[in-house]
Amino acid sequence: METEGQVVQHLVEGAARSGAALIAAAAAAVHGWVVLVDPVAGVLYSEPQSAASAGARAAAAAAQKSKTLDGGVTVRRVAGVSLVVSPGTTTSARRADLVTRTTAGLLHVRARRAEEIRPAEMRLHSAAARLLLQGQTDLASEIIGDLAAQALVVRLAAGPDPEKAHRAVWAAVLPLTTHPAPPALVALYDGDLAVIVMHDSASDAGRVLRLLARAADQQGILGGVSDPVSLDMLASAWLQAGHARADAAVDRGLAHATGLGDRSIARIIPPDRLSAWASDLLRPLDPLRRRTLDTWLHCGSVSGTAQVLGISCPTVRARLRSAGNALGADLNLATTQAQLLVALRAPESTDGIDLSLADVPAHAPLHLVPDHVARDWAMRLVGDLDLAQRITVRVWLENLGSHSTVARALGLHRATLRRWLDQVADQLALDLSSPTIRAELHLAIETVAGPTESAEALPRLGGRTYPRQPPTGASELPDPQLELP
Repeated sequence: METEGQVVQHLVEGAARSGAALIAAAAAAVHGWVVLVDPVAGVLYSEPQSAASAGARAAAAAAQKSKTLDGGVTVRRVAGVSLVVSPGTTTSARRADLVTRTTAGLLHVRARRAEEIRPAEMRLHSAAARLLLQGQTDLASEIIGDLAAQALVVRLAAGPDPEKAHRAVWAAVLPLTTHPAPPALVALYDGDLAVIVMHDSASDAGRVLRLLARAADQQGILGGVSDPVSLDMLASAWLQAGHARADAAVDRGLAHATGLGDRSIARIIPPDRLSAWASDLLRPLDPLRRRTLDTWLHCGSVSGTAQVLGISCPTVRARLRSAGNALGADLNLATTQAQLLVALRAPESTDGIDLSLADVPAHAPLHLVPDHVARDWAMRLVGDLDLAQRITVRVWLENLGSHSTVARALGLHRATLRRWLDQVADQLALDLSSPTIRAELHLAIETVAGPTESAEALPRLGGRTYPRQPPTGASELPDPQLELP
């Protein structure tokens, strides 16, 4: 049997390696199980893994001070977390107390050490996050090591006390631990909190998002979550997360970007076919032009794109002209923009799949599925709109969201147009400010709209515009009788 000195030595050696190694050494010393539980992040370390749920329950049941529960389980609060120790039946009370006190002391030392180096780590996170958001992935990898294949961006409102929010989110995502290649980067950026979650699979990002959602709820912070993107597309993901945050509510602190759920076009097109089509469409573009195009599609302006990418407006225009020429497409057309937004969000293609080109280019990417599947998808998305609503939204999307141009084409006041669009957004439960949502909405309307559904076909009576049939949803367009003087 090991002496007390040997037990302490093993614990110190474990603490020098990592928190997980310390907990493993403690469990071995008491011949039982040991769990470390954070009030926000949940179980940090568990040895064995099967004891995690029991440790979490014990931590929740214990008071804010050290307490021994039934079965000899001891819960000790240290550095803001709960150390739960359950010794085996052959371990003496003296040995269990020695291991508990020593482990708690070593955890305190590790926490103090993490606190000392936190300012330096925050500066490293800030530098790496800025480089990634500006497209400098090679420089970022020199700071934090190997990078994952994909990432998503969470954009959080920093509130009146950005530093406090920064510390709270940092503690939630990276509790008590330091990572040479962290699962997330946390930094203040452009007045907001940026969290870049790097992952190779959806499950990798899920844990960090759950921690962020819990922290956002506790701190009353609102945030938006972008779609997963390749690392060179993080600038547009930052904009996308900002659009999503506008749809966040206090009762659900994090809002995801697409907001389409089962109505997304990605749900009806097989991933391999979508990836192959997107790869073929974007093949003429190098990474620089692709990133510029993606950012411009989300910004909606040359000046906004220049600001995000840190380049001049003439450079942005030159890259866009070059991209349009390489694609052989007019980038100012709504259908072209919608197709490019879908393609830029498609997963990268790994296997070569031969796909026939769409008979009518405007039908892409819906040509990848049978016509009845495409139409069923479109009806699920826009089938609740009546004729007047569908014409209004169609003309608005064709004119790239220009209220003044659309109002003139439809013979409406701009305030009336905005009110109608707000009613459509409420009826469809969609955020029309999101470029991704507008892209799929445009493709859906073009799929179901007839050839006569143009601005001239908008129903009218006595110079007043009105719907021939009342909308089937909760929203209603103005009654013409109410607008008569």
